Amino acid sequence: MRPLEGITVIDFSQAYSGPYCAMNLADYGARVIKVERVDGGDQSRSWHPYASNGNSGYFAVYNRNKEGIAVDLNKPEGKEIIKRLYRKTDVVLENFKYGTLDKLGVGYEEMKKANPEIIFASITGFGQTGPLRTNTAYDNVIECMCGFMEMTGFPDDMPLRSGASVGDSYTGLMMAFAIVLACYDKRRTGRGKRIDVSMLDTMFAAIEDAILAYSLTGKQISRTGNAKPREIVPYDTYFCADGFIATGINDETMWPDFCAAIGRPDLKEDPRYSTNDLRCENFESFTELMKEIFAEKTEEEIFRDFAEFNIPVSASFDPLDAIEHPQIKARDMSIEFEDANVGHLRTFGFPVKFSKTPGCIMKSSPRLGENTRDILMEVGFSSEEIDRLAADKVISISEGGVL
Repeated sequence: MRPLEGITVIDFSQAYSGPYCAMNLADYGARVIKVERVDGGDQSRSWHPYASNGNSGYFAVYNRNKEGIAVDLNKPEGKEIIKRLYRKTDVVLENFKYGTLDKLGVGYEEMKKANPEIIFASITGFGQTGPLRTNTAYDNVIECMCGFMEMTGFPDDMPLRSGASVGDSYTGLMMAFAIVLACYDKRRTGRGKRIDVSMLDTMFAAIEDAILAYSLTGKQISRTGNAKPREIVPYDTYFCADGFIATGINDETMWPDFCAAIGRPDLKEDPRYSTNDLRCENFESFTELMKEIFAEKTEEEIFRDFAEFNIPVSASFDPLDAIEHPQIKARDMSIEFEDANVGHLRTFGFPVKFSKTPGCIMKSSPRLGENTRDILMEVGFSSEEIDRLAADKVISISEGGVL
């Protein structure tokens, strides 16, 4: 039995943050019923990369382990379907624009009438309160607004967003964490609740010491490339004779070993660099010296010498290099599986390792409306009623084919 078995989630979410949240819940045993539009479904069904049959690999990965129904929420019969589902569920997850489900008549207040103990979880760009609550947001907008981009990149260049959509993934993980907390609290108290997680709040909480540093020193943090010249030196990236490496130390006890690892034990007592404060103060000259030292060493030499003194170091890997790394493979973070809709897939594994009840892939991503008939029968609709709803285009029932 997996950790979240017995919990049912109605998942209205689409794109990335919400589906990523629900995927993590489903991977560890929650029953996730994905609710989609009758016409087209989740927008990520059209996102690259595509399989040879035209189906989206992106959708397949982030919607694995889920069941799927397609319902027109604009029609009264569609609203009734949702209300019946609410009576039999533990959690509702949505990432619509603020107020969308309320306008459709299936929001939090209506949900409480159907099931007072339900947990209603909303992901939005800016949250359920505040002057921007009705605004739409995407990852790049949030990274820019929270200060993340202003902290990323080099001083003489423009601010940069992250290479991956970290605002979406981090927010999805925070919501998954919040849902588990709410389920635990419900087990103790019997009470449901509203969960409000915004991308802006989540990313603002991830800017580390930027606000703290200003409050204590009056100095504003700015872009410093790959280094931390105000806090830790060395902590940077350097070109070597045949590549590019990242390294760093985080306390003074490592400094003598670092000096030995680079073949310069004399630097240990150098009056310019003997303490972290001095290295920060003399960051520019220190960096030039490190560039000279590393430029003469190969990656193999650096890894060998740094391993001897247990100094952290890595070459620069692209994702295809990383997925082949022995450590990634040893941790089962490179997995392959067959998805019924796109075929053979290779993707990331499960980052949380349990000694028992591990995460696993039990089923493929759903076709649009794949489980509509079975789920509607579970909540009391007859076969004849379901056929009528399909004929009236209140629901969509998959007959196979593309997603």
